[in-house]
Amino acid sequence: MEAQGASKTYLVPDVEAFLVHTIARTMDRTDVWEKPIAIKMMTAQAKPGLTKRIELRNVGEECLIIDAWEFKQRRWPSPNYFKNMGSIAFGMASVATRPIDITLELVSEHFTTMSHVLRQVRDLHQHKK
Repeated sequence: MEAQGASKTYLVPDVEAFLVHTIARTMDRTDVWEKPIAIKMMTAQAKPGLTKRIELRNVGEECLIIDAWEFKQRRWPSPNYFKNMGSIAFGMASVATRPIDITLELVSEHFTTMSHVLRQVRDLHQHKK
């Protein structure tokens, strides 16, 4: 990814692939942060197995987009809120089903790095305009 080179931050292949798929899944979303993240997480936790994993992954992806692109930053509860909530959501998603989803566990561990790379994507895109 061009953003990895610009940021001099490199992702392990599974995390890089996940980030590419996240961008594709979230590109056209218009519902980012319409509901409080904590409510979305609590609602997702009440779901069974695979549905829980998917919904928690969606919360993690939403937090990643908000954190990386500093979406509505003036309304953030704290500077690290979305970083923390996103990492937690991915971590909980990784153990929502058996066997554990190793990719989601990796994503949880590399949330901050992914956010940094995604912020570079935004910055590169803005400079090209």
